[in-house]
Amino acid sequence: MTHIPTLNYHQLELLRLAKKHSVEEIHFDYELPYINDCKPPSGHPSFIQELIDEHLIQVQERGTSLCASLFQKESWTNFSKEIDYPNQTDWDRWRQGFIAQLDEGFVYLMTPGRGYGEFCKVWIREISIRAVQPSSL
Repeated sequence: MTHIPTLNYHQLELLRLAKKHSVEEIHFDYELPYINDCKPPSGHPSFIQELIDEHLIQVQERGTSLCASLFQKESWTNFSKEIDYPNQTDWDRWRQGFIAQLDEGFVYLMTPGRGYGEFCKVWIREISIRAVQPSSL
């Protein structure tokens, strides 16, 4: 009997992209919290690891770097694009909105700084994925 795993929306979307581009690898990155001068966390976020464990995708790590959050920078850029001269007050409004949308476990770890333009430091892991083709029975 075939086992069909239960997948959430993000997993289905990732698997759909991998299947759509099954001839090539898909390159993307994700951010991990930076904690007290330690090494980057090993492993992948659970939604990716579950796809690996179910043998639906293969993942190859391309590299890991420590820098300011690209996700926060993109969010800030979108927020401030129509503001002629963004200032600290605009930053504070964006920051509060950004924090409100974080998952509870990441609020402290992924919170932008209070000062204007202080994005948090994160590990950015670059990976490539490929859909696993089911074996013939």
